[in-house]
Amino acid sequence: MIDQGRTCSSEGCDLGAGPSCGHCRTDQVISPDRFVERYPLPGRLATPGIRILAGVLLFAGGLLARGYSTTSFLLFLSGYLIVGTGVIIQAFTGALRGHLFSEHFLMTVATIGAFVIGEYAEGFAVMLLYLVGEELEHRAVDRTRRSIDALNRIRPVIAHLITEEGVADRSPAGIMPDDRILVYPGERVPLDGRLENKGGPVDYSALTGESRPVPLEAGDEVMAGAINGTMLLTLSVIRDENHSAVMRIMQMAREAGHKKTRVELFTERFARVYTPVVVFLAIGIALFPPLALGLDLSVWVYRALSFLVISCPCSLVISVPLAYIAGIGNASRRGIYIRGSQYLEALTDLDTVIFDKTGTLTDGTFGITGLVTAPGVSRDELVSLAAAIEEHSTHPVADAIRRFKEESSGIAGDIPNFEAVTDFEEIAGHGIAARVGTQQILAGNSRLMELYGVDRVMEANGDHAGSTIQIAREGRWLGSLFASDTLRQGAVQAVSRLRHQGTSSIAVLSGDREAAVFGAGKAIGADLVASELLPEDKIREVENLQDMTKGRTAFVGDGINDAPVLRRADVGIAIGGLGSDAAIEAADVVIMTDELERIPDAVSIARKTKRRVHENVAVILAVKAILLTLGVLGITPLWGAVFADTGVMLLTVVNSLRAYYSRVR
Repeated sequence: MIDQGRTCSSEGCDLGAGPSCGHCRTDQVISPDRFVERYPLPGRLATPGIRILAGVLLFAGGLLARGYSTTSFLLFLSGYLIVGTGVIIQAFTGALRGHLFSEHFLMTVATIGAFVIGEYAEGFAVMLLYLVGEELEHRAVDRTRRSIDALNRIRPVIAHLITEEGVADRSPAGIMPDDRILVYPGERVPLDGRLENKGGPVDYSALTGESRPVPLEAGDEVMAGAINGTMLLTLSVIRDENHSAVMRIMQMAREAGHKKTRVELFTERFARVYTPVVVFLAIGIALFPPLALGLDLSVWVYRALSFLVISCPCSLVISVPLAYIAGIGNASRRGIYIRGSQYLEALTDLDTVIFDKTGTLTDGTFGITGLVTAPGVSRDELVSLAAAIEEHSTHPVADAIRRFKEESSGIAGDIPNFEAVTDFEEIAGHGIAARVGTQQILAGNSRLMELYGVDRVMEANGDHAGSTIQIAREGRWLGSLFASDTLRQGAVQAVSRLRHQGTSSIAVLSGDREAAVFGAGKAIGADLVASELLPEDKIREVENLQDMTKGRTAFVGDGINDAPVLRRADVGIAIGGLGSDAAIEAADVVIMTDELERIPDAVSIARKTKRRVHENVAVILAVKAILLTLGVLGITPLWGAVFADTGVMLLTVVNSLRAYYSRVR
C-alpha cells in the first residue's frame, strides 16, 4: 500500500510500487515535509496517526449512535472522509492518467459501493483498516530503507580546510583534490585523503560493519566516513566528495531497487493482468446471478464488493521486493554492498566460484625473499633500480620492493633519483617499461622480457615459489627479485563454507607463476588452477567455466586489475573495497573488508531472503484463493475480508523483515 499523504520517492518506487499500487509518481501528491513546512497546523493534523485516531473515535461513535440513523450515518461518513480522502483523490487522479486498476481504485469502488448499499459501518471499516495496514507497512519499509541509507548520516557537513591564513571551515562539496584538511580527534573524516602525518587508529565500522580499530601510518589512504581516534590527522584530499568511496557506495544502494529479480518482475506482470481480471469478475459476480437467475441484487453486489477488496494484490507487490530490500540491508550493515536484488538472487545459485590469487586469496602483502644478479651487477644497483622504476606502480609487489630497499642497509646505488623516471608505462599482465635517465628499464615477468627481446634470463629455482620480477636495462638482463605473499586468513574456512552451501567448483585464476598459483590452489582445495594468465585470458577462462556450469559463476577479485573479469562473471565480487574505486565501479557485490568469509555470509543472507520470498508468495496465493472463494459464497463479510487481507499483508511484511534480522552461519 502506498500512503496517500507521502510523496513516492524513487526509493519508494524501488520497493515495488508498481501498476497495482497506485502507479506511484512523484507528481501525484505533495511531499508531507513541504506540506507541514507550508501549513504547520493542518500538516500535523493530517499525519496518519492523527487520522487513524480520529477514525477510531468516529467509528466508535457511529456504532454507539446506530439507534439514530442520521447521526450514525454522518459520523461514519465524516470518519470515512477523514481517513479515505487521500485514497479517493489518488484513485481518480490515477484514472485520469490512465492508471485505472490501482489498489486505490479497488478500495474506493469497494467502500463507496458499501455506502451505496447502506453498509456504512463496513465501508468505513474497510478504509480505516486499509489506513492502519498502510501505516504499519510504511514503518516496516522505512526501517529497512534506513539501514541502506545509513551512509547519508555519516557524511560530515564541515571540513577543516588548511589555507594560507589558517584553518577555515568549509563544506566538503567545495574542497578539491590536493587540498589539505585537518580531522580532529573524535570527528568523522569528511573526504577521502592520504595521511601526511603519523596517525592513530580510525574506526571504519560505518562502512565495514566491523568496529575493529584500523591503525594508520603516514601515506595511508583514509576514507570518508571513518571516525578518527585520538590523533589530529592531516590529510591531502585525493577525491572530491562526489567521487569518494562513500558516495559510490551510496550510489550502489540507490541502484539496488532498479535491478530486479525474476520473481519481482513476475509479480509486477502478474499484477498488471490480475487486477483488471478480478475487476471484471467482480462485475460479473454482481450482475450475472441477479440478471440470469433472478437472485437478490444487493446480496450479490455485497459479495462482489467483498471479492473486490480481497483481490487487491498489494501484499504480493509489496512483500516480495521488501524482502529483497531487507536482505540487501542486512548485508550492508555487515559491510557487504550488493548492487541490486538480481545479484542477491544470483548468489543463491552459485555453482562455481573463481578466485584471483594475489590480493584476494593471499593477503597481498609481499615480501622479497631473495634475489639473483647478472655478472658485474651489484645487489645495491639492482635493488635501487628496481625501487626507482616501481615507485609509480600500485601493484603489491612494488610496495615490497620499495620496503625492501628502505629496510636494507647500504643501498646507495649510483643511479638517477626517482624524479628522473620518465615514459612510465604499466603493461597489463607483463610489468613496467620506463626510462631512468636516458636508459630504458624493464621490470616484470618473463613475458615482458620476451616482448622486448631480452635473453639469458634466470628464472626462479625450486626454492622460490612466489613471484619473480625480472629487471633489464637497455635490453640486458640485470637480475631477478623473488617475492611471495601468504594465504589470507580465513580463506580455507570460506571455501569450506561455500562447499557446504552447495558450490560444486572452486577455481583459481592468476597472472602469477605456476608454482605460486598451484600452491595457493592446493591450500584451499581448488578444483581448477590456471596460472600466467593475461586479463583477456582470465575472461576466456571465466566464459569457459560459465559454459560448463549449470548454475551461476562468481569471480572474486580485489578490483585493481580485475574490472573486465568482474563485469564478465554472473556475479562480480570485489573484496577489500575500502578505497578501491575500480572495485566499486565494476563489481556487483563489494565487500568492504578483506575477509573472504563475508562471501559465504552473503550467500547465507541471499538464501534466507529467497526463502522468505517463496514463503510470502505461497501464503499470499493460498489465502487469496480461500478468501475469494469464501467471499463469493457470502461467508466472508466485507470488513472481515479486509481484516483478513490486511492481516496477511502484515504477516508477509513481518516475514520479509526477517530477512533483515536473519543471522549468518
